[in-house]
Formats: sequence, structure tokens, C-alpha cells
Amino acid sequence: MKTKLFNNRRQTFNKSFLSGFLLFFAIGWSQVGVNTTTPNATLDVNGDVVIQNVPKASENTTDKVLVLNSTDNRVEFMNFPKSFVKGVGGSGFSILSVSLLSDWNKVSFPTLEFDENADFDTANQYFAAPMDGIYYINVYVKMTSLINISSFGVGIFKEASGVTTLVADETYEALSVSILGIGVTSPPTRSAQTLVKLNQGDRIYFGIQSSNLIVFNNAEAQFSIHQVH
Repeated sequence: MKTKLFNNRRQTFNKSFLSGFLLFFAIGWSQVGVNTTTPNATLDVNGDVVIQNVPKASENTTDKVLVLNSTDNRVEFMNFPKSFVKGVGGSGFSILSVSLLSDWNKVSFPTLEFDENADFDTANQYFAAPMDGIYYINVYVKMTSLINISSFGVGIFKEASGVTTLVADETYEALSVSILGIGVTSPPTRSAQTLVKLNQGDRIYFGIQSSNLIVFNNAEAQFSIHQVH
């Protein structure tokens, strides 16, 4: 009888101890520190962290990436959707009365074939880099008329901290000559492409240079931008 009573008391003690132990941890140890006595997060590790096995993400994943912020090394997540944009000219393609640099006017693309992350501002006709990175940019324009013009060029412009610079262009005189009685005219197309390093918020514009801008209205044109790094 005494043995049974002792066992009952021991079981009661064990249950009470376990409940108190768990309550102690729930209240007093809501933050756990490893190699630190003053944890500042639910789990605060002062040292390296090793994960033995990490599964590989899908090639087309849109999962978030963990990073350390620059203030207190707190782990945060960031989305890294890469930019993929393509715009096309045609009906409505026009040259705006906005000067980018001397003799250069901004181009308006009426249609976006795709813009995966809504990075192109169609109202103001510029691409805004969503994050720091390397971007491949291409632009192509073809005149609809062979009207004689003294110069014909297409360019890619970068605006950073309020300063606009021409980063790539193809510009030369639209010459028309006769060789052995055969008329030869330079092609009515211009294209430019380049890799550009952009910081978040930097803008990309497209421009036209010509002595007769009317010939470009409704011209065949397109541009593409994609982030490569």
C-alpha cells in the first residue's frame, strides 16, 4: 500500500515538474541564444550555422531568398524576380517632344508584348531597375520611308541620380550614292545593344536622332530588356 502511494506521489511530482519545466521555457525562454546570454530574437546564434542537406530549388522558382540586413545581421527575405520586358512599335509608335540629350528625342513604345514584373512605366516611357544588377538591353528601329535625311540614329540612355548619359547607339549619315550608275542607299535600320550595370531605381530610356523625325512615326521598332545577373 505504501509502495503504491509512493508511486502515485512520484507520478504526480513528475507531471508537476514537467509542466513547470515546460511553463518555465514557454515564459522565461521565449528567446534562445546559442553562444550568447542575451538573445535578441527567438533564436539568436552567435557563430556559424551549418545545414547538412539543402534541396535544390527549381530552375523557375519564385521562392524568396534569405539575406542578412546591414543593421543587426537579422535574417530577412527578399524576392528576386528578374526583369524581362519587350516593347514593340508599329501603329502609335512616335517620337516624343522630350529631349534626352542634344539632338536626341525620347521614343514612345505603344505596346508591351510582355513585362514580367511591371518594371516599364508606359505613362512616362522608361524602364526602372527593380534591383541592383547587370541588364542586357537591345533596341531596333526601321524607317517606313526612304526620305533623305542627313543623320539617323537610335540610342540607349541611362538616368542615374538625375544625370542622363548615352550608353550605346548606332548613328551615321544616311548617304545615297551612285556606283556605276546604280544607286546605293544606306539601310533604313539602326540598332543598339549593350550590357548596363544598374542600381535600383536607375532608369533606361530609348532615343532617336534625326533631322526629320516625322519619318519614324509608326515605324517598325522594338526593344527588349532582361536582367542577366
